[in-house]
Amino acid sequence: MKTVKPLRLSVLTRPFLRGGAQRLAVTTLCMVSMDDTPVLTPEPDFWKLLSEELGPATAIDMGLPKARAEMLATGFAHTAHQAEKSMCGVRLQLGGLSKDLAVFGDRYWVGGRATAPHPFEALRVDWTRAYGGPGFADNPLGRGHGFEQVNGHEVQRLPNVEDPARRVRRPEDQPEPAGFGPLDIAWPRRMRLIGTQYDEHWRNHLFPGFARDMDWQLFNAAPPDQRFADAAEIAPGTPYAVWNMHPGVAIQRGRLPDWRALAFVVRRGAPEPLEEVAQRLTTAWFFPHLERIALVFHGETAIAQDDASDVTHVMPAIEQAGAPRGIAHYATVLRQRCDPDTGALYMFRDDELVPAAAIGPWLDQPEAVESALTRNMRERGNQAREELKQLALDAGHKARHFRERPLPAPFRRMPTLHELPEFVAQADAYARAQREKGAVERERLQREADANAKESMKVGFDTGKLVREYDRTEVKGPPRVDGAAVMRGFTGIAAATGTAPLPPAQVETMRKTMEAGERGLVALYRGTAQHQSPIDPLPEERLRALRDRASAVLAGNRDFTGMDLTGADLRGLDLRGACFRRALLESADLRGVVCDGADFSEAVLVRAQLTGARLHRAVLRETNLGAIACERVDFSQADLEGLKLEKARLSGCSFEGARLDHLQALDSHLRHCNFDDAAFGYAGFLSDARIEDCSFRRARLYKTAFLTCRVARLDFTGASFEACAWTHVVCDDGMVFAAALLRTTCFAGNTSLRNANFEGATLVQCSLREVPMEGARLARATLDTCDFSACNLSAADLTDVQAPESLFIRADLSRASLRGANLMTANFNKALLPSADLREANLFRADMSQIRIDHVTHTQGAYIEQTKTVPAPRPAP
Repeated sequence: MKTVKPLRLSVLTRPFLRGGAQRLAVTTLCMVSMDDTPVLTPEPDFWKLLSEELGPATAIDMGLPKARAEMLATGFAHTAHQAEKSMCGVRLQLGGLSKDLAVFGDRYWVGGRATAPHPFEALRVDWTRAYGGPGFADNPLGRGHGFEQVNGHEVQRLPNVEDPARRVRRPEDQPEPAGFGPLDIAWPRRMRLIGTQYDEHWRNHLFPGFARDMDWQLFNAAPPDQRFADAAEIAPGTPYAVWNMHPGVAIQRGRLPDWRALAFVVRRGAPEPLEEVAQRLTTAWFFPHLERIALVFHGETAIAQDDASDVTHVMPAIEQAGAPRGIAHYATVLRQRCDPDTGALYMFRDDELVPAAAIGPWLDQPEAVESALTRNMRERGNQAREELKQLALDAGHKARHFRERPLPAPFRRMPTLHELPEFVAQADAYARAQREKGAVERERLQREADANAKESMKVGFDTGKLVREYDRTEVKGPPRVDGAAVMRGFTGIAAATGTAPLPPAQVETMRKTMEAGERGLVALYRGTAQHQSPIDPLPEERLRALRDRASAVLAGNRDFTGMDLTGADLRGLDLRGACFRRALLESADLRGVVCDGADFSEAVLVRAQLTGARLHRAVLRETNLGAIACERVDFSQADLEGLKLEKARLSGCSFEGARLDHLQALDSHLRHCNFDDAAFGYAGFLSDARIEDCSFRRARLYKTAFLTCRVARLDFTGASFEACAWTHVVCDDGMVFAAALLRTTCFAGNTSLRNANFEGATLVQCSLREVPMEGARLARATLDTCDFSACNLSAADLTDVQAPESLFIRADLSRASLRGANLMTANFNKALLPSADLREANLFRADMSQIRIDHVTHTQGAYIEQTKTVPAPRPAP
């Protein structure tokens, strides 16, 4: 079930049984200010505040409908509004319901008499201050019941908070604890409502629901005198008042918001896009010292499945009473927010699901004081603009050339979060218009160039041809930037125009800028050379020069660090142990070359010819092997950390024992490669990578991702996977994971494992939820706390598996063999087991409720002690 909601509402969903009927409770929660115009608290702040005020052991709601509406309060008693500082009265009033408490400072019993209360300014009104104590079941948190140690003395306290009509008079008095807070469901005065008729009828017809004599006020958290006797909901706009629970205001008065809560669900396969679930305000929980009220709305609807799997979406909303928006509005909101392409842009539009007046500043709130970062960025931008303008003026340009043009309409100001969808749409439209304008301008330029061709050919070139070929210009090879020539050009311009030459300081600054730019271009090339066009074949004289240079280096220190050997022919050279760190070797010919132990870290080997080469124990850290096509390359025991393998084609290569941490294989094709004993960490086989007929026996994979790959006939026998992910990968053709170890590994999305071999494998805390696994072989495998829920395991072999505490909820195990399997405490709720073989299986404490079997299902010899078989399966719809 997906939740679609505004940022200022929370929603809880909980399936339950009412009288044997399956229901879904939908609970909407929010927090509002106690202002005349209430403002909603953002959800993160709401839950943070609840955690701070209620603590981790108290839940604001159990997510089940309440039989009667109620009010609660959490806060302090304050004596700031009266002369008496040792005691005060507090009152909570909502509509016609009110409750008073008497609050005293600390008191003790001495000689059978109560001491005078100590003065206080603020005292917490909660169950720790009410009557009770460790031996008092109805409030083990309280004080006054029995003796306790205080400052080394054994004393008996009096409660600080009392019911004014039932005051403690003697040390042996045991009054009912008084307070405004929620009763713990484990305390007897609340737990007694759970009922007693948990008998055979309940077991056979109502389990796992409640007994027939259960009182639904069990889910009312407030004490009984804080519940409305004859009302299941609180009317919008109900007046309230709180006395002496705020340090600055003696009586806080106001009205609850005049709102109506709504909740919508989408049912799987339903003809209508939305169905409303009626909501009623059942709880008003006051936090007077914070000037906040938490509101809880409850509703329920029928469901077909006891886990609500037939409900696909839930969406809460609040609207002003008397101003309904209509279901068509909410259907549009749901459709917009569920759009996979643009849905995220609508998530900030709270005014579509709550009243606009209830939305206070939050994420869109402007900074009251400009941050240092923003100020520095603006000042640096202005400084850079002025420096560029001055450089141009010094070069003889006119000031009129520097008129600043306004930004295009969509970009003149930062959009608000609410405006994001329109802003993105306008930006896209602007980009399309600019492309269309560019195409029109390109056609105009081509016409003018063609018209001018006749004249231009008189001086030796064809303008029409130049324009036509401009779009076909290809970027090839490493970037070539001649900084010295650029600087000479600036000097020549100054001389030709008669302007003053640039000052030496500016010349030096420009020189450094040119060098930094060149380094940046080369760095960019190192990572993206595979996206450029291939270089042209080098002329023979250039090939000879490069080979002579390489031979000279090999005869010396064998260090090629940073050299440009693009397109070089290095065949026949002995490159063992040579250093090629950061070298440029695009399209270099290394066929059959022995490079054992060589260091190619951060080198560019894009399109290098490596067929038959040996790189045993070589180092290729952060090396770019993009777009290579090679066969029979030996990378065994090489250090390939951070290797870039994009658009590569490798066949028959050996990576045995290699280290491949941070490998990125994108859109590459690996065939008949050997990765036995290799180590992968944080690696990725991504973006339509194809891996076929490869061996990964005993390989070690840690946090490695297989995403949208195409795989076939991969052998992971004895391999280990930890925290790995297979997403949108079809693994139906000859996949072998026999004797492998898989820990916290997930198979998700459209991944399938039909006929996969997991025989003797160990899977620990792995998720294979909803994965098609027809015909899979898992005999003698260990499946420790794994999730196979909704898997199709039909005709699968699970003979002798060890699957304690694993989940097979709604799994299809028809015709599957589970003979001799250890299925202790496993969960097969609603699983399909027709024609399955469960002979000699251990089903001790397994959940076999609502399973479906047929007359061919074999259970002879199965151990069924304490096996859960209720509730029985419901008739098929």
